[in-house]
Amino acid sequence: MIAHAAPLHETRIGLEDVDIPRLGMSAMRFIKAIERGQHEVLWEAASDTIRHTMGREAFIALLAQRHGALGHGMGRRWAAVRVDQPGQRPHWQPGTYAVLEFSAAFGEAATPYRETVTLRREEAGVWRLAGYAVRAC
Repeated sequence: MIAHAAPLHETRIGLEDVDIPRLGMSAMRFIKAIERGQHEVLWEAASDTIRHTMGREAFIALLAQRHGALGHGMGRRWAAVRVDQPGQRPHWQPGTYAVLEFSAAFGEAATPYRETVTLRREEAGVWRLAGYAVRAC
């Protein structure tokens, strides 16, 4: 569930420097693991940033709360991807982040939602889970 990238020597990484389809597939695997309640697996795949800022139990509770009773998403589509640096997000730790957004419908009424998966590039070009959010559109 971890996307790997070729080692890069520049400190600034842009969209042209990452394997976008691979990041998208990795983000989808994280979403599926969240839907299945595989929180232990997600904790093992979490970025150092998450693992140092919250404990395992808090991480699991946060994922369960954010996804809540939504169940499985339907018609999930990739909506956007961007690469952010900490200067653009002051509360983030130093590093490079890929933010992937998906549109999906949840529930019997097929209510539209936006899911956001944030990955952080860590040692050896490994992209790890750094965040997940879901909100109604």
